[in-house]
Amino acid sequence: MASHSWEQLVTFTTDSVGLERTFRLFHSVAQIIASFPSILGLVIYFLEYSTSKPHSPVVTKSLLLALIQRLALGRRFIRLFRFLESFHSAHALYMNISQPQTPKASRDPTWVQTEAWLDVFGRTFNGMYLLLEATTIVNALQIDGLAIWTQELERTITVEGQRFWLLSLVCGVLSGLLKMVQVMAYTPVPATGDGFSHGKVEGHNETEKEKTDDPEVFDMKKEQERLRNIAKDRKKARGLWIREVRGKIHGLGRMVVANALDIVLPGTVVGWIRLDPGTVGIAMFITTILTGKEVWERCGREVAASK
Repeated sequence: MASHSWEQLVTFTTDSVGLERTFRLFHSVAQIIASFPSILGLVIYFLEYSTSKPHSPVVTKSLLLALIQRLALGRRFIRLFRFLESFHSAHALYMNISQPQTPKASRDPTWVQTEAWLDVFGRTFNGMYLLLEATTIVNALQIDGLAIWTQELERTITVEGQRFWLLSLVCGVLSGLLKMVQVMAYTPVPATGDGFSHGKVEGHNETEKEKTDDPEVFDMKKEQERLRNIAKDRKKARGLWIREVRGKIHGLGRMVVANALDIVLPGTVVGWIRLDPGTVGIAMFITTILTGKEVWERCGREVAASK
C-alpha cells in the first residue's frame, strides 16, 4: 500500500497537470497568507522560532507577492502549449456530434445534444484563453527591451483571455449539470426481483407448475433456494449500480463546484465580480484541491494499470 502511494505521488508530481496543480496550491496558500494580516502575523510568529531575525510584516508581504508572481509565471510555462490540446479536443467532439446520427441517437432529447455542444464551446473558449495567455508570456518575463505587446495592449489581451476562460467555466458548469441529469435518467436500473412473493417462478409458467405438483418431481426447497440466489444476485447488482451512479454523480458534482468557484478568478480580472484577493485565494485553494483530486485518482489508476 505504501509502495503504491509513493508511486502515485511520483506519477502525480511528474505529470504536467499534477505539477501545475501543485504550483497552484502553493500559489493559493501564499495569496491567502499575504491577504489576511492575522494569518500573516501568525506565520511571522512561527518564523521567530526558525530564524534569528524574522522579517517585518511589510517585508514578508512583499516577499510573498514576489513569490506569487514567480509561481504564476511557472504555471504559465507548464501550460504554454495546452491550447493545442483544447482545440484538438473541441474539434474531436465537434466531429463526433456532426456525424450522421443513429436511429437511437436521433431519439435523444434536445438537452443531450445541448450538453455535447456546451463541451465543444467550453473547450474552444478555453483554447482561446490559453492561446491569448501564451502570446503574453514574453511580456510576463519583465525583461527590459524584450516585449511583444505594449503595456496597454498586453492588459487588453489579458482581460480578453480571462473573459474567454470565464465563458469556458460557465459552459463547464452547465455541461456538468446536464451530465448529472443524464446519469440519473439514463443509467439502466437492474431488476429488483419483484414478483417472487406472488408465486411467479422465473423460468416456470402455470402449466409447468401443474405438471410438477408431484412432490417427487417438484422440490420446493430447491426452488426456494434458487429464488433466494436470484434475489441475492439482483440485490448485489443493484448495490453495484447505486455505487456506480453515486461515483459518477460525485465526480461530476465535484467538477461543477470547482468550475463554479473558479469563475471568481477571471470574474475579478474582467470586473464582473468584486472580491478581495484573500477571498479569491480561498476559492483558488478549494478548486485546486477538487481538481487536483481528480488528477491524483487518475495517476492512481495509471499506477494500478502498470502492475
